[in-house]
Amino acid sequence: MPDILQNGKVEFLNTVIGSNASYQCEDGYKLFGSDTRYCLADEKWNGTVPSCNRTCPEPPVFNFAIIKSTTSQIAHYYPQSSKVDYSCISGFIPRFLPPLSSTCQSDFKWSEIIEPCIRVSCGSPGKVKDGNVEMIDDKFQSKAFFVCDSGYKLVGNPYRECLEEGIWSGSIPSCQRSCPDPPVPKTAQIIQMPDTQYFPVNIFIVYSCLPGYKYDPFLLPTVQCLEGFTWSKVNEFCKKVICGEPEGIKNGNMLITGTDFGSIAVYNCSKGYKLIGNSLRKCTADGVWGGSPPACQAI
Repeated sequence: MPDILQNGKVEFLNTVIGSNASYQCEDGYKLFGSDTRYCLADEKWNGTVPSCNRTCPEPPVFNFAIIKSTTSQIAHYYPQSSKVDYSCISGFIPRFLPPLSSTCQSDFKWSEIIEPCIRVSCGSPGKVKDGNVEMIDDKFQSKAFFVCDSGYKLVGNPYRECLEEGIWSGSIPSCQRSCPDPPVPKTAQIIQMPDTQYFPVNIFIVYSCLPGYKYDPFLLPTVQCLEGFTWSKVNEFCKKVICGEPEGIKNGNMLITGTDFGSIAVYNCSKGYKLIGNSLRKCTADGVWGGSPPACQAI
């Protein structure tokens, strides 16, 4: 019969040659030595009886701290008076003066330690004239958003982020007096904008017509920011393309929905004739009717 294990137990099925015995410690103890012994040909168990030594459980874990590696941690064995030290992860600093540590006490419980690390603080992200800052707090990974007053446009990055070094990213933006975002007519698109992020007095916005529309030769395709920081009147400088009346057909008729861009012409033959060609034509963006008129051929 294998030797008993103090503060642990031994499990085996029989004691014949080749049998094995497994050792296991009670909770709160760490096994030292081999956890398995074998019955040899000389009817003795190989090796020596392992031992169970008292240990604290695994040390407490915290969200923003890591345990500095030690021999005890690697072996998962923490005898009385052993100590584990913590260090804060990036973006966090010690709540109290270091070192941050916990000790295995005589009752084999870790000395109490509250969350040892707190988020880095960056302080004020700065103020912006003619605007304000919106933020939840000034701690690591927080963002401060800059918003301008009505009539002003933000120039620069709209937010700053609290970095792990305890400083805000980037620089403070500015709020510049500006016209609002320029109007965009349904028939046009903006093709020329200023390089600035705002629209100062006298700045021009240039438009181009959308497909199916063309410039009115008597109107400028622009708007200007005026002294009162309002845009000049938006003229109807893009007129719909007109294709005119499509060609008719002999021995048939034609129905049209209009003569401007997107309109459709539908051809039908008179009784006794069949349609040769496409029965539909469409007024294109180029100002011409697509395809060719069909023909009506006697049956």
